[in-house]
Amino acid sequence: MDSNNTQNLQICPVCKVSITEDGQVNFSTGSPGTRARLYARVCAYVQKPGCINQESQLIGKVTPEDGFESGEDLLTPFFSSLDQSTKQTQ
Repeated sequence: MDSNNTQNLQICPVCKVSITEDGQVNFSTGSPGTRARLYARVCAYVQKPGCINQESQLIGKVTPEDGFESGEDLLTPFFSSLDQSTKQTQ
């Protein structure tokens, strides 16, 4: 990011991302994104006062690619309420 962009940089007080004047969103990790990607991944769920990414005209169209991909369902292990290692012998 060059020094000319830092003058017009917005920092969100809620999630701490920076947004340049041209709408580039700089996440804490990973490659830069768009306001639509930020909205799809964070703002739509956080819903806290102070979020600077709530104006639909600035966000633009949110596409399925802006969100996270759906992963495979994970099987959760089943734990018996009477774990054999903690069972007391009588």
